Amino acid sequence: MAPRPPQTGSTYALAHEAIAAGDAAEGVRRIGQLLDEAAEGRELFPLFIDRARRFLRERGVPPAALSAEEHRILSLLGATAGDALDMTRQWAVVQELAAQAGQACLAGDSQAASALVEQLRSSWMTVHDRFCDVTCGLFTLAARRLGESVIGAMWDEAIGDLYPSRDAYDTARRPWAESVPLLLTDAAASLRGHLSGPGRTGEVSLREEEDRWVFRFDPCGSGGRTLRADANPDGAARAGPPFDFGVTTGQHDWAWQTEGVCLYCVHCCQLQERAPIARLGYPVRVVDPPVWGTAEARGYCTWTIYKDPQRVPAEAYRRVGATKPGDGGDG
Repeated sequence: MAPRPPQTGSTYALAHEAIAAGDAAEGVRRIGQLLDEAAEGRELFPLFIDRARRFLRERGVPPAALSAEEHRILSLLGATAGDALDMTRQWAVVQELAAQAGQACLAGDSQAASALVEQLRSSWMTVHDRFCDVTCGLFTLAARRLGESVIGAMWDEAIGDLYPSRDAYDTARRPWAESVPLLLTDAAASLRGHLSGPGRTGEVSLREEEDRWVFRFDPCGSGGRTLRADANPDGAARAGPPFDFGVTTGQHDWAWQTEGVCLYCVHCCQLQERAPIARLGYPVRVVDPPVWGTAEARGYCTWTIYKDPQRVPAEAYRRVGATKPGDGGDG
């Protein structure tokens, strides 16, 4: 039986629809879903920042250089308050807006509830993007101070403890047909939570082909956003001035042997492809990232989930420095 496609529409849009229809219970449920979907960014961004700082300090980058780069980014964002990178306090504001929106739903005040849901989206986007920008800035600092070649290892230190989670998709543990819907659902929820899609409302696109499922994030709300002026309220692509975040300038196994890849996007190569290939013998998702400043610039990202991991083409292995098991060179 084919898996049921996951939710691809914006949860914010669904919340607004429920509120407009006067369905208080559904409105409250969707508001709770919004908080659940934001959990990945809320939990991982502070971890990324802490581990990036540690990586830089341990390799001799002066703490003053780290502080200066973080201050530069926060100043550009107009976020100079002392708690700007205190996720606990920033998240409390988001939670309070969600609580107020839920109360307005239950009180039947659809106008206030809808306005509060939009405030919730805007507030989470501000916090989410700030933490993502600082993460990107620290990885850029590493490339400039230590050389671009360190970025793969830097991500290994930042997310290496997540690599064993790929083992859940081992065909020796679970039939692949059962893993596919899990991979689809998790991907859709994650990228909704990162506020992907036009207008940054958490919309993603999914199509089914004969042998695969293909997501498109246009843009992805985290790494992809850094390459798109239209994905940021200030109209500035983070890979350009005044932020000037780094993209790959050479070809590396940890970045699909592709130039112009955002240094943040590298973690998808590691987590979706290289670590699973090393542990399982195949990638769990095949990623074609957005690229910047190249002859064939691409502003969107695609994630492909094959219905049979044996159908993953040999090229997907080669471009991350691996060889497909049993590959005879015919792709």
